[in-house]
Amino acid sequence: MSSMVDVNRRPRGLTRGAAVWHTTGPHELASVIGKLELLERDRVTLRARVGSALLLLDMNTQELIEVRLTERSCSASTEISIFSPLGARLLAACPGDMLTLGGFSGGYRLLLVRVEPAPS
Repeated sequence: MSSMVDVNRRPRGLTRGAAVWHTTGPHELASVIGKLELLERDRVTLRARVGSALLLLDMNTQELIEVRLTERSCSASTEISIFSPLGARLLAACPGDMLTLGGFSGGYRLLLVRVEPAPS
């Protein structure tokens, strides 16, 4: 099963130059603020936080993708900012959560398989 893990890729459509995936609107910002407050109150539940390593299953292609949540925009293909539309959805998610992203070709469905806490 480890041969299926490609730690150097994100879902193809999410790395394309389409503005919808790279801009954050008021809805995403409000969502991030609310989730950061939730994470501050709930330090017990295993949830995706800034610095967490996440394993996602792309339900469209059945590929496993490993990413890390960050606070800032970055050029590394394995890092996703919590202020991006995808990062805003991943923040505070728990293993087993299904994330649906509308858009290209009907969108993406991603299953959050694993959350590894940020290194101390």
